[in-house]
Amino acid sequence: MKKYNNLRKNSSIPWFEKDIADKILKKKSNNLTEQEKKDARFFITNGYVILKNIISEKFCDSLRDDFFKITKSNDFKKNPKYFHYNKSPRIIEGWKKSNFIKKICFEKKIISFLKLMYGNEPVPISTINFLKGTEQPLHSDYIHFGSLPELYLAGVWFALEKIDFTNGPLQICPKSHKLDIVDFTDLKLKIPKTTSELKSNYTKYEKYLLKIISKKKLRRKKIKLNKGDVLIWAANLLHGGSKIKNEKKTRLSQVVHYHFKGLKKIYNPCFSSRLNGMYAERNINSIKIK
Repeated sequence: MKKYNNLRKNSSIPWFEKDIADKILKKKSNNLTEQEKKDARFFITNGYVILKNIISEKFCDSLRDDFFKITKSNDFKKNPKYFHYNKSPRIIEGWKKSNFIKKICFEKKIISFLKLMYGNEPVPISTINFLKGTEQPLHSDYIHFGSLPELYLAGVWFALEKIDFTNGPLQICPKSHKLDIVDFTDLKLKIPKTTSELKSNYTKYEKYLLKIISKKKLRRKKIKLNKGDVLIWAANLLHGGSKIKNEKKTRLSQVVHYHFKGLKKIYNPCFSSRLNGMYAERNINSIKIK
């Protein structure tokens, strides 16, 4: 095993990622409700948790209205084309144009859960808003957002309408957060210098994950959510979009990625080599409520 992947005994990673997470949770249990203990235990084991009925219907509708105003204005920023897998655009930095897109990043129950699991203040760093499902292959967010200490990253997916098996629901691999973290150099690929090299590397990375899923006999799970439900996942959990069965249906939703206060370094793993101690540092403009 690579030295940097021997993380589960590392004292600097989030406590729930450690081999002794269950023992640590027992020590924390006196200050937690039964539901908090249940959610934390599930998150430790599976790398994700669903919190039900967190966002009000009124808030969801207001955020949706803002999203449509942004798309109609044609004044918005999208993910690069090489990270799109169908014709539906993924709108990034919508928080700069909508107070609702910004406010949802600071939803109290979400912040509270993240503080519990990561032991530090969450810092929202990016928003992505979706009209339809992405149909993106399985991947880990930790190929995009790295931190030192490692694994201080969380993804939060807000359902702004009912998500079922027809409109391209999110799919995940439970327990995959325990897999080794990888970057391109682990796959014997050179650090990319152009967007075409980046896309080529990323496609090979996606194919590598399929082999790992098969080898480890990990199962895939499609996630059905009701409007206002929230899915939270750990840094290395494999997730992606599933096939859209009804092209007429939307899948209105928002993803927020969080780092945490006090990190020594934030870097882009696509242009880094952990094995060789090379980190492409990135400057993150954190989202602020005021």
